[in-house]
Amino acid sequence: EKPISGEKLSKKALKRLAKGGPAVKVAKEKDPNKWAKKDKPAKESKPKKADIEVKYEGPTNGEKKVLNDHSMPEAYKPHYVEAAWAEWWEKSGFYIADVKKGLETCAEDKFVLVIPPPNVTGSLHLGHALTSAIQDSLTRWHRMKGDVTLYLPGMDHAGIATQTVVEKKLAKDEGLSRHDLGREEFLKKVWKWKDEYGGKITKQIRRIASSVDWTREAFTMDENLSKAVIEAFVRLHDKNLIYRDTRLVNWSCALKSAISDIEVDYIDLDGKTMMHVPGHPKDKKYEFGMLTLFAYKVKDSENDELVVATTRLETMLGDTAVAVHPEDKRYSHLHGKLLIHPFGNREIPIITDDVLVDMSFGTGAVKVTPAHDPNDYECGKRNNLPSINILNPDGLLNSSAGVFEG
Repeated sequence: EKPISGEKLSKKALKRLAKGGPAVKVAKEKDPNKWAKKDKPAKESKPKKADIEVKYEGPTNGEKKVLNDHSMPEAYKPHYVEAAWAEWWEKSGFYIADVKKGLETCAEDKFVLVIPPPNVTGSLHLGHALTSAIQDSLTRWHRMKGDVTLYLPGMDHAGIATQTVVEKKLAKDEGLSRHDLGREEFLKKVWKWKDEYGGKITKQIRRIASSVDWTREAFTMDENLSKAVIEAFVRLHDKNLIYRDTRLVNWSCALKSAISDIEVDYIDLDGKTMMHVPGHPKDKKYEFGMLTLFAYKVKDSENDELVVATTRLETMLGDTAVAVHPEDKRYSHLHGKLLIHPFGNREIPIITDDVLVDMSFGTGAVKVTPAHDPNDYECGKRNNLPSINILNPDGLLNSSAGVFEG
């Protein structure tokens, strides 16, 4: 399209004319199918390079690894590269501590590290791998320096965990309990189980090539270690650093054993809660978390009584006192008096204790069962109260429960 004569052209129009094009840009006809999906010819896929699995097929019985007739894989293959080395190092005795040299060496030139013994019932995880890497690095560094080194491997018998596993197996296979066998025979079963299933951990330690002295591998129930534990306890007892006493413990009716605080799960209840009790039918639940009020009759009084509130009514069979706050005027006239226990054919004192008692909770009077509750136990110690155990090892009530025995 040509411009009209005498019409002033813009710079863009002049540039178009200079290039041999029209002075005015002609609008192109729009393609309605411009954005429609078009079929593209399929690209020929390049053949992928086969990921050939390379396996080490040489000796793994402790002979030195030689790759004369083995081709190295193009990519790093851990199983191939690491195979056979740990067995050769172990057989060659590179990690065995030199006892003779150690006796002749001063303490500054020795490095001894005991591996934190993992539980025989488990297997190593990433945390073990991390700590093992650090410990092994330290050991190897001292060995390179020329120090006499010992990195001692071993496993822990895992107490309750192992006992539980072995007992379940014993009950399933033979229909027996550890009490049926007796201590010595049951220990033999534990050792047999350890020999059969405890090798997984040692395989893992070997797999990560920790430079431990396998000739000194230890187990916490080894005879020499058991003797060392007994010797340590006897020495501490002789020096009056440890003593035997009656204490409150966490008792497991299923295991028939005391367990540590870290093995106990505490549950806080805000109110009435129906819960299953271990050892009882699974379809049966019991009420927990509700306060029950009952009254103790005051001795030598026809009308006086002391009402207490508890969430565990059955423990009243082991009550040895009822505590009130020394500043609670409601009960000031009862200080020092005795209460009649309705089932125990005995008398229990009314004591004052500002640690155990919260005047605003319940009735402000608290039953004290030192052999049942940690707080009551401490209260019993403060006030020289006796502790009455009302339970048998299986969780049933004993003779101290009177008519409720069994």
